[in-house]
Amino acid sequence: MKKVTQIFVLILLAGGAALAFGMPVDRMIDKLDSDGDGMISAEEFQPPRHRGMIEHMDVNNDGAVTMEEIDQQIADRQTKMVDRQVEETARIHTFFNDADTDGDGAVTQKEAQAAAFKRIDVNGDGYLTEEELRNAKPPHGGRHPPGRPGWAGPDRES
Repeated sequence: MKKVTQIFVLILLAGGAALAFGMPVDRMIDKLDSDGDGMISAEEFQPPRHRGMIEHMDVNNDGAVTMEEIDQQIADRQTKMVDRQVEETARIHTFFNDADTDGDGAVTQKEAQAAAFKRIDVNGDGYLTEEELRNAKPPHGGRHPPGRPGWAGPDRES
């Protein structure tokens, strides 16, 4: 974990320089070369502020980032990732249990199709309206654009 943290710190500190190269070099020189010599000195160089990782990581706003602040940010992100995994697992289990209509512990293509249809058929009338199709969301809560996997449009089979 220490090596990962060290690599993260190097990326964090070098991030400003890496982000600066996201714009065309001539534009960067024009913007930062205050003395007009065609080069950017260390004093002239400024990483983009709007993407500043230092400002984001500086929890106590003292203008510096400590390893404790970095460790806290990493722990917070890991916690959020675990929470998302728990939510996703719960959604998958719910969909599986709803789809396994015969209770045999397996979901066939037919059962999955019926469960997906039932999830989209909000009013339960056995037909999918244009509004129901437009509002349909995949089990993970996102949206599948037409033509992408998981989308079964009027002319596509799932």
